[in-house]
Amino acid sequence: MHSKPIRYVEPSEVKASRPAGSAHLRLELVGDQTILSARIKRAFPTSKPGEFLSIQTDDNKEVAILKTVEGLEKDTRSLIETELDRRYFTPTIKKIFKLRQEAGMWRFLVDSQRGEAEFYVRNWRDNAFEISPSRWLIHSVDGGRFEIRDLEALDAQSRALMDLLL
Repeated sequence: MHSKPIRYVEPSEVKASRPAGSAHLRLELVGDQTILSARIKRAFPTSKPGEFLSIQTDDNKEVAILKTVEGLEKDTRSLIETELDRRYFTPTIKKIFKLRQEAGMWRFLVDSQRGEAEFYVRNWRDNAFEISPSRWLIHSVDGGRFEIRDLEALDAQSRALMDLLL
């Protein structure tokens, strides 16, 4: 079976719109095709969030890779960044109020930039990742993602609770 090579597109080749009432973007690859219900996904969500964006159809088939958002037309960039923010929303943990093991999972009660949140993590070692020194990405059992941007910057109580896991 012969696979097609990855097609990389420049910002000048991409135009986005959101038709009235539509939940998804319409993306035009200028001079080639229009994807009526496009999905945008980051190839490197934490290390290069504005580069190498996968442009996909609504059934997750990759059509092209957008090299960077730099240079996109203003409205197109705004639509794409809004879509990415929605897909990759990751609350930042500012304080940990409680951390307790319950039914084989860790129960977190935290303060984030969106207010208080409660979530559960199963198998800490499989669902928490130190993505750079002192920066953690945590996946909850319900598919949510939370971030601790700098573990050392948290208050003493929060750091002591995290020590239970680390």
